[in-house]
Amino acid sequence: MHAGTDSAGPKEPVPGARSALALLLIINLFNYIDRQVLSAVLPLLLLDGTIIDPNDPDPNFKLGLLTSAFLITYMVFSPLFGWLDGRGARRWVILGIGVVFWSLASGASGLATGYAMLLATRCLVGIGEAAYAPVASAMLSDAYPANQRGKVLAIFNLAVPVGSALGFGIGGVIALLTGDWRPAFWFTLSGLLLGAWCFAKRELPRPPVQPPTDRPSYWAVLGRLSQVRSFALCCAGMTAITFVTGGVGVWVPAYFFQREARFEVTPAALAKLEGDLPAADVNKLRPLADGTERAYPEMRKAVAAALGEGEKRRAEKVFLATVTPASPNPAGLPIIFGGILVIGGLTATAAGAWLGERLRTRGTRGAYFLVCGGGAALALPFFLAMLFAPLPLAWVFTFLTIFCLFLYTGPGNVILANVVRSDVRGTAFAINVLVIHALGDVISPPLIGTVGDRYGLQTAFVLTSVMIAVGAVLWLWGVKFLDADTARAEE
Repeated sequence: MHAGTDSAGPKEPVPGARSALALLLIINLFNYIDRQVLSAVLPLLLLDGTIIDPNDPDPNFKLGLLTSAFLITYMVFSPLFGWLDGRGARRWVILGIGVVFWSLASGASGLATGYAMLLATRCLVGIGEAAYAPVASAMLSDAYPANQRGKVLAIFNLAVPVGSALGFGIGGVIALLTGDWRPAFWFTLSGLLLGAWCFAKRELPRPPVQPPTDRPSYWAVLGRLSQVRSFALCCAGMTAITFVTGGVGVWVPAYFFQREARFEVTPAALAKLEGDLPAADVNKLRPLADGTERAYPEMRKAVAAALGEGEKRRAEKVFLATVTPASPNPAGLPIIFGGILVIGGLTATAAGAWLGERLRTRGTRGAYFLVCGGGAALALPFFLAMLFAPLPLAWVFTFLTIFCLFLYTGPGNVILANVVRSDVRGTAFAINVLVIHALGDVISPPLIGTVGDRYGLQTAFVLTSVMIAVGAVLWLWGVKFLDADTARAEE
């Protein structure tokens, strides 16, 4: 009853499907918590002279590269784990190994004593997380009938906005309470318990694995998928939007901090620093107490010039002591952004899944693509408004942008599942992961950072908005192909 090699899947959920969904949802939450803890502490990393030299001409590029390093290993190893899944490897074992590995690597990020070490640990995190996404998505798709996949994958992908928001919130709160970015990463060590839980789970029934002589090669699957227009257009649209969400999401707290923060060296600030810095360093800063209120770029240069190369590790304490009361708190911005992300992303994911199913049951042509493309089209003006509106009004446009961009989460993954057959579904999801990251959020954080170093983050964000329009066009183009491609996959 539960076997089958077509897109329709079993006639009813397989035994253990609901408990598997619950555990995979929790793990996916930790997956995205881990990803965004780094983004949550970026403003503090920017101020830490042991990680980013105050005299470095490309600080934003290097911080963006930390995100890309994780995603590079993530996308490179995802096809490997998708290939193992297609060969019948035990899914819960793959998932358990991945969760344990990434939890240890992420916790080690908090022990980094320099930029190179932090970069290395983020690369290792990507290897662990690569075992998760393609295998989990394929497992759920095989465990539920096609008419329930939209709801199931929407529930599973609630972890994207919720986990991302929790990553910003938890990372921001821990950094705010401790005054240090490092302890924020140690929270992710709790994922070791989830990894152990995976090893205790029984394998779910799944479609029979094809004999080795009948299995299509990876390149054969890739060639077959490239001919499925709905898969290609959905993947391309997701890549464009991932470029935006992955890149901009990393930089939003840092952008608002750099845009809004002001610093002033006052007698009170110097008195505070006397308890944290050697007297000689405090004396070097006294000439800056001239009543001048400085924006972040000017303050960064002034502190570097005053303290010199040998004292760069003390720059973070100077920034935190001299930030004006009216400026946003660098540890508080990620908490606000995380709250907006969880509300906007959660409601959008639920709304997108509901709207997609509503339109499909009413016979609307290409219903899932309409939801994806319409959401992206609506997001563009809100995104541009966010860049130019002052705080706190900018937070309103941030919410509207997130809501519209996350409408695709459920419908987009249903498209991927429904237009391919079960025997290549794990590989298909892995290929999608590879493409959307290789051409999306692997390259966007450092690219945005590089443009930001030269022309400012606002200019970088405006240029990035073009990709929102690209995503909308690609998804709306897919409307006319979806129904026919779905029918062919079910034959």
